[in-house]
Amino acid sequence: MVSFAGDTGTADLLVISSPGFPSVMMMGPAGKALAAGPESVTGNPAMIVSGFTASGGMWNLQTTGISVAGGVSAGSDMSISGGVTYLGRRGILRRDETGSITGEYSFGAGTALAGMSFLLTSWLKGGVSAGVSWENIAEQGGTGLTCSAGLAADFQEGMKAGVVVSGVGRAPSWNGIRKNMPTEVSAAVSYQFGSMLTGFAGGRIGFSTSDAFGGGLRIEYADLGFSAGYSYVPGEDEIGGFFAGLQYNYTSEGTYTIEAAVSQRDELSWPVFAGISISL
Repeated sequence: MVSFAGDTGTADLLVISSPGFPSVMMMGPAGKALAAGPESVTGNPAMIVSGFTASGGMWNLQTTGISVAGGVSAGSDMSISGGVTYLGRRGILRRDETGSITGEYSFGAGTALAGMSFLLTSWLKGGVSAGVSWENIAEQGGTGLTCSAGLAADFQEGMKAGVVVSGVGRAPSWNGIRKNMPTEVSAAVSYQFGSMLTGFAGGRIGFSTSDAFGGGLRIEYADLGFSAGYSYVPGEDEIGGFFAGLQYNYTSEGTYTIEAAVSQRDELSWPVFAGISISL
């Protein structure tokens, strides 16, 4: 799965603020707070449930993304999960002061996280996650720590809500210079209109990254689900745009899910980024 979720303000630890799974990207700015599954260890840890999912594709700035997460139940009131995300790109041109090409270098960033969700009341769950983050650019690199905490509410009448503070921690330090952490607060709500249609909306506030807001609709019929919406980034028209996702569930001694998601910038000259995830 893939997305141009590129934030302005900083390129530091871009892997943390990028939606690493189609389940997140197909809901736009609402995905981080609402997407449920083992992959929620990289989003809102209050939404963690048991299972396994893996995804890959082409990401922002033409980087390749790979994400894997797995979770298990630890009793009726708790689930635990672990996940790894990675973004990498080779063949970046190095230039001197005059703009002449002097060589090539590579970029890589990743996180390794563990987290848990736990029942607080009959309708409210909490969750926390923490792990290691790293970045490598050419011959330089550094490691840091990142953590998140969230809440998820399942109300009556088909309404759900989530909120998460993510990207909190200690950023990598290179040569004594400490980079910015992409700390964000994300919140979202969804409401089910009958058996087939669900609406969702949400947004994020970034302390060193762009704010974003958006919403959309999800239609479910039999084993298929389709979602689509629009995101808006204030002051950065070229970053917002349409997003969409398609999900298919296959049941045979278990449920297998195939998801694909795409994201398009407002400026149509920018390419569509797309990819796929498979969950067990």
